[in-house]
Amino acid sequence: MPFVDFFPSQTPDVISAEKELLIGWSLGAHLVLKHACSVNAKKVLLFAPFLYFCDHVNKKLLDRMILAFEKDKSKVVSDFLHNIGARAYNKNIPDSLKSGLEFLKVSKIENFAKKDNYYCVCAKKDFLNLASACNKICKKPIIVNSNHYFSEDTINDIIKKLHKALV
Repeated sequence: MPFVDFFPSQTPDVISAEKELLIGWSLGAHLVLKHACSVNAKKVLLFAPFLYFCDHVNKKLLDRMILAFEKDKSKVVSDFLHNIGARAYNKNIPDSLKSGLEFLKVSKIENFAKKDNYYCVCAKKDFLNLASACNKICKKPIIVNSNHYFSEDTINDIIKKLHKALV
């Protein structure tokens, strides 16, 4: 998890270790794209990727989240998880997640050359509406009936289908 288990500067080391299938979700997918030159995996599967977060969310919303985080980080994380349809986060919430919000405001990928081994999963009910980003990243995005959060069953089904299609 970015800003919890590792920081953006460590991304090349984290993603270069995978040799078969590298999976990234949301900010993790963005970091994979940002450091694509470090990818060694045969296949890259990106869930809800974006090139620039603020193409989909107003910076003012991030600013409000940052201010709210300073007052009650548990509420900010809880509200975010609720909005994306995810489970509650029961671990201690590190202050480093605030840096992640700041990072979302500035991290931008200007040009990304589509790669044959990159696959994007875009959700119909995602509040970010990432279809345009997915079309810029891969040749044929996989569209699923989900929100921004993907269940483990959905992820496993997509991996199985991807594996069958490529074998």
